[in-house]
Amino acid sequence: MRSSHHISLVGVFIISLGLPLTARAAGDASAGSGKSLACQACHVSPASAPGAPHLAGQREAYIAKQLKAFKAGDRKDPLMSAVATQLSDADIDNLAAFWSSQQPGSDTTVSSAIAAVKKSHMAFPASFPKGFTLYLTSNDSKENIVSKTYVNAVGLKAARANKQLPDGSMIIVVKSAARLGADKQPVLEKDGSWATDKVVAYAGMEAHAGWGKDIPELLRNAIWNYAVCTAEKTPRAEVSQTVCLACHKPKAAESYLFSFKELKENAGPR
Repeated sequence: MRSSHHISLVGVFIISLGLPLTARAAGDASAGSGKSLACQACHVSPASAPGAPHLAGQREAYIAKQLKAFKAGDRKDPLMSAVATQLSDADIDNLAAFWSSQQPGSDTTVSSAIAAVKKSHMAFPASFPKGFTLYLTSNDSKENIVSKTYVNAVGLKAARANKQLPDGSMIIVVKSAARLGADKQPVLEKDGSWATDKVVAYAGMEAHAGWGKDIPELLRNAIWNYAVCTAEKTPRAEVSQTVCLACHKPKAAESYLFSFKELKENAGPR
């Protein structure tokens, strides 16, 4: 048995090193709550998605370690990396403290605030392709899909002036199956492009004043909203725009558009 004198000396030694006698949480759970809506937009769901596991009740040190790994690039994921690179070390500690303080299983109900982030305001333009200009065609050899990307007049005018795309801009991507020959390879048109078969899906993005107000800063793409539609131009309700927001977030300097360079190059005379 250690003497009381020995214990007091140990205590003095610990204090002199600036170490706590008992473990304390590094983060502020209350502060973490304010940043957590961006996490909730993906990680709160009735069932745990493969790429977005439930976080409530997870160990604080584990959450902090993973977020820091995403931020440093030691762990790769385009969506998580886009969010984590915006976080300070204090933000990470606070978020880890918040999620670890939540009861396991408490993150299965989607609140109205989360639903507002997930739901897109964008509607498929009834007049498409009228008023739109095709500026990019690309082929996916793995899926045998041809993607044709169009911009409306508002976006085209801004691109021709070498400006960011303003309120009212719209981008539509038409995804079609490539027409395959007897050899199961894409049939080529006279100009060398892939011939297309039926449309399989549409995707789009639209900028509209006020559309970013319900979206947390970590996910907000200024005033852009996104939509994924079926071949019948009906929004796919099961697809949340949260994924699009996180994916496009790093492209802020290019109007959140991955094909911004191609748009400017193919915008025609200014």
